[in-house]
Amino acid sequence: MGGPGSGSWCWCDSKSTTGSQLMIDIRWMKKQGYLIAGARGMMSWTSRGKETGSIGFSCEKDRLILKYRNKHRDGEWDSIEDHIWFTWTPCNYGGRRQWFLCPSCNRRVTVVYGGKYFRCRHCHNLTYSSQQESQDDRLRRKARKIREKLGVSSNLAEPILFKPKHMHWTTFDRLRREAERASYLSLVIGARRLGMKI
Repeated sequence: MGGPGSGSWCWCDSKSTTGSQLMIDIRWMKKQGYLIAGARGMMSWTSRGKETGSIGFSCEKDRLILKYRNKHRDGEWDSIEDHIWFTWTPCNYGGRRQWFLCPSCNRRVTVVYGGKYFRCRHCHNLTYSSQQESQDDRLRRKARKIREKLGVSSNLAEPILFKPKHMHWTTFDRLRREAERASYLSLVIGARRLGMKI
């Protein structure tokens, strides 16, 4: 699966983030054609090009069945068969939208996260990584995101000199100013936290 499902097989007692866990996204599964009754196969996750886990799945009309093994802290393995039921809501312009129904809390969700069982982020007590960022971290992330859009290095110390092809100059100037301002503010806030004066 990789990409959106990348994560690791480590589950810790401290509060983890959604990005550090294995995940199954119903939108991704639909795009792959896996939500058709009778579909079956394997899903795998990668991190830095290496496989970090895989599970078998089969799809029925009303649920997704996951088959995998889970390791206890004492080293013993359990064979797990986990059933994730589907639910649907009507769309504004016709048709229906498919959701996972979290088996523990009955929330409608688009993503379930791994643990001993696949459940919603609330049941696994997960936060989004952005919720654990400091203000200067958020500003640096914003600056890097803008730099990525402009096609330049993510190194905040490097100047943004060249406009991408087909981008209007007004858009380029606005984005460059936003990136430079976010980068500068992140330095100021970080320095203040360390007791330095800028």
